[in-house]
Amino acid sequence: MIVIRHIVVACAVDSTSAYAVRYAIELAKLLNSKLTILHIVDTSRLKELMKMGLFRENEKTIIEKDLEAEGKRFVERFSNIAKEIGVECDVLVLWGTVHKQIAHVIREKEANLLVIGGDPVICEMGKSTTGELILAESPCPVLVVKRPKFYSQEV
Repeated sequence: MIVIRHIVVACAVDSTSAYAVRYAIELAKLLNSKLTILHIVDTSRLKELMKMGLFRENEKTIIEKDLEAEGKRFVERFSNIAKEIGVECDVLVLWGTVHKQIAHVIREKEANLLVIGGDPVICEMGKSTTGELILAESPCPVLVVKRPKFYSQEV
């Protein structure tokens, strides 16, 4: 019998992730599992934006603080929902490369399942999407929650 004691849900700050987090909360309740809601501030993405010249070096610190605060608000909102319905939940907002940080947290927490939100993405030939990298790096099974087209609630 498969026993899922700890679920990690990795999320960005968007509606697809919001749906995946709600799904993970309900799944954790159903399975009586602990839940960790994880948001990674993607340092490689920020470096890319800086390199493109979209932001000046003196704006970097402000942008970093904004990105971290936005992630914290997002995960805390869902942590409160989880706790209200009786799901043991903790939150993490980390910095780094998304797929590497997710794999690290899964190992550290000894999670049995990773939940991510996903929509089909077309990328350039020879480049991997973040989702593909997460799947490749994850040391546990991954559940990809695709947001239904009819789902239109705002986060």
